[in-house]
Amino acid sequence: MTKIGIQTNSQFPPQQWAEMLWSQTEVSESLQLIFDGIDDAVIIIDNHENLVFTNPAAQRLFGDRAGEVFANDAAQLFSSYQTYQATPFHRKERSLSQLIREQKCHGIELFWQKPNSHIECWLKITARSLKDSYGIDRGSVVICRDITQHKQVEEQLLQDAIRDKLTGLGNRQSLLENLERAILFARQETDYQFAILFLNINRFKVINDSLGHVIGDRFLIAIARRLENCLRSQDAIARFNSDEFVILLENIHDTKSATLVAERIQTTLIPPFNFNEQDIFAQVSIGIALSEPQKNSEELLRNASTAMHRAKKLGQSSYQIFNPSMQHLASQQLQLENDLHRAIERKELQLHYQPIFSLQTQTIEGFECLARWNHPHRGVISPSEFIPLAEETGSIVPLGIWVLQEACRQMKDWQHQFPNSAPKTIGVNVSGKQILQSDFVAQIEHILHETKIDPHKLKLEITESVLIKNTEAVLAVLHQLQELGIKFSLDDFGTGYSSLSYLHQFPFTTLKIDRSFINSIDSNSEKLGIVRAIVALAGTLGMEVVAEGIETGTQLAHLKVLKCQYGQGYLFSKPVSSTVAETSIFQNEAYSRTVTAKHPTAHLEEQLSHEQLLLHIEQLAQELEVLKQDKTDLEILLDTTSEHAELFELELQEEIDKYQAAEAALQQANQELETLSLVDGLTEIANRRHFDDYLAREWDRLAQEQKPLSLILADVDFFKRYNDHYGHPAGDECLRSIAQVLCTQVKFPGDLAARYGGEEFAIILPNTSAGGTLKIAQRIRLALKQLKLAHAESFVSDYITLSLGLVSVIPSQDDVPKSLVSLADKALYEAKNQGRDRFILFSSVL
Repeated sequence: MTKIGIQTNSQFPPQQWAEMLWSQTEVSESLQLIFDGIDDAVIIIDNHENLVFTNPAAQRLFGDRAGEVFANDAAQLFSSYQTYQATPFHRKERSLSQLIREQKCHGIELFWQKPNSHIECWLKITARSLKDSYGIDRGSVVICRDITQHKQVEEQLLQDAIRDKLTGLGNRQSLLENLERAILFARQETDYQFAILFLNINRFKVINDSLGHVIGDRFLIAIARRLENCLRSQDAIARFNSDEFVILLENIHDTKSATLVAERIQTTLIPPFNFNEQDIFAQVSIGIALSEPQKNSEELLRNASTAMHRAKKLGQSSYQIFNPSMQHLASQQLQLENDLHRAIERKELQLHYQPIFSLQTQTIEGFECLARWNHPHRGVISPSEFIPLAEETGSIVPLGIWVLQEACRQMKDWQHQFPNSAPKTIGVNVSGKQILQSDFVAQIEHILHETKIDPHKLKLEITESVLIKNTEAVLAVLHQLQELGIKFSLDDFGTGYSSLSYLHQFPFTTLKIDRSFINSIDSNSEKLGIVRAIVALAGTLGMEVVAEGIETGTQLAHLKVLKCQYGQGYLFSKPVSSTVAETSIFQNEAYSRTVTAKHPTAHLEEQLSHEQLLLHIEQLAQELEVLKQDKTDLEILLDTTSEHAELFELELQEEIDKYQAAEAALQQANQELETLSLVDGLTEIANRRHFDDYLAREWDRLAQEQKPLSLILADVDFFKRYNDHYGHPAGDECLRSIAQVLCTQVKFPGDLAARYGGEEFAIILPNTSAGGTLKIAQRIRLALKQLKLAHAESFVSDYITLSLGLVSVIPSQDDVPKSLVSLADKALYEAKNQGRDRFILFSSVL
């Protein structure tokens, strides 16, 4: 047994003090064993601050200086303390020994460093008085606990809370704290300015998908290091999202200071990054927002992000400074995006058809379908405005399927209406996002089966940009479609990067020459040569050629002599409605029967044009430019004189038809404007309005039939914590995934899944009993578990879970649908109350 050591400078002998304290405080050998065995330092002092007792832990911690630690001025030995602690020690106000005497020393946390030593630690100090049997204060016992490891963990947690784990930069939280501080300072100091630089790495997803996430992470780390080298010590940088960084430039002089940093960043990122002998070039789009003291952090970040998106649209590496007009355009763009989601359902979209003519016979060979959007407030919106938006937001997928359905349905109608003269093909433009959908081929098969058209009549038009990004995947899909009998056109040929390489790999039967080559074919010898080469190449490969954008008789004459088979453009017809197109088909049928009689000298005229064009090309080669205009005039005279009269007559009839069609379309549009949207813009399932209307209808119907009506209310567990941890974009994606899970479990046509509000969903189940509802709830939980949406902030699971409230009743005319919702809500509350991640069926017990 270790004997209790007594050290004292008191006027009484140590033995006397020990005996007195032990007898009066009844310290036993058992208590001494306890003191010897604990890790906490135990120190006993008398009421004159003389050291009476130390246990081995105190000796190890303080050595021979334990007595000095708690003298009147002993607090000077503690080198620092932290004011954010719950019980900070202010030694300027009171000494530690004074606090001990006053019995106010409880849980004080201090930093201790041994004199002349590198040993340092954090201590939590608590003191209690020692009283004798008469209640007289005889001294104090001080307990010191080493909490250094706890402090290290605490410090690490604090660092983790403000640091991005991958790059070591600040995270979103640290950026917001720095920004709030800068805003507060700018409001106090009128001459203080700062700027926010919002950076996005262009095409980062392509790098991640092609080279893998490991290389993607190394790429982000390397970019972070280069960005740090572009900044001053007082500037702050944070990784804001996966491929986004935000820089806070403090105390700048003017706008030029911010743009210089942006330019420095662009220059610094020019040299490629090399990983595994693979060079990666980084391009970033930068948005700059200057300080505005009246705006909060959210508004300033939004401004910088808006400017970044503007820079991104400009392409390549660029930066833009925010101005209010950008926000107005962004708001308009967002509204347009929301409207586009609902445009199909509201029947605001319609197809127009541009005929493709045989240049030799001037008869219609087919049509190309082009979507048109008649917005209820903005009128007709150009495809050049809403198609890129659809591509960017993903709306191109449902839009593209609708176009395919409408085009095939229209083709079937024309085949029935014009059995002997229906167009041979109907062309539909498809995007890369459509083709890469896993069920794209199945959707095409379904449309063909539903409309019952000959697959050879359908021609899908694909641009070269689609082939460049995902060559192998697109090739596999096209071969599957080719087996169905579908044909393909390579659209905008000649404008891509490696056009010729696709002609052998992909099953194209038609080349469409881009209008940029046609519009100056009559005045640009270089473009004339390119078109001649394309036509010759297509002839060698056995492919058809369609010239786009023919607008003048001169262009037509050149193309006919070059043996281009087909063409489309305003010279023949603008894109027209289905009604006007039907008139053109009817006129085309009559025209094809009389074309020979109307043009007895057509062959002679064409032969003459052929000879004159060859002479024109030869004279160009000999630099005899003086004859060019004469030849052009003669070509126009020979090839267009007899045709223009017929074209004028056709255009006149088209204008009449257009007027009639427009009047009918206006009446239809007025009816369609009355239809309200029933789809939730985020999840694309039924919204709350649709839910309420449908529940009311089904309640009345089933009340008359006396059949069951069931309802499931679902709530995402701890969704706010999910949003705070992963960010709102991830939260939106989570809600979309859950909506899809719910929809897959809705098996019958009468069932309806809806977004009830926020993170709540609802499922209406007509004619479904309580037992059937329980089975559906079980399937929903199983499907969600298989989805494995990670949720690091959940208290019940590592993945996203749902709490479900179920109810099943037979509706009554004496009750209202709201009662069903109320019962389901009670069951949902009980599911949450019992621990979440479960479903509860309402009963009278609840």
